[in-house]
Amino acid sequence: METWIPAVAALIATGVAVRLWYTGWRRRRVASRRRVEAPNSQYSSKGVRNREDRERWGHIELASLHPLNREEVQRLLAVVDADGIAGLTPKDRTFLDNMTRPKRADRKRRAQSPE
Repeated sequence: METWIPAVAALIATGVAVRLWYTGWRRRRVASRRRVEAPNSQYSSKGVRNREDRERWGHIELASLHPLNREEVQRLLAVVDADGIAGLTPKDRTFLDNMTRPKRADRKRRAQSPE
């Protein structure tokens, strides 16, 4: 009978240890799968980025562009209007992005201009 007491105590201790390990493991597993967006993060969905890009491209000042670039911008914007942004190649997107002012420069210009 005296040998059973340490064996039962060892089983109880093992059971408690396994339970603690499992609950910690489960909590870490759930936490690793959870995706929480940080406040003010720079993440935005692809649809939002596409909409922002289309709005930015729509404000390209065509009169200030070289005639060849103006024709290309008009052609690409027609493609976007007909097929959506998915109709553009990465090279076309880069071209349109290069025709717009960088966002950072716009913010800096607005911050410096007296209103």
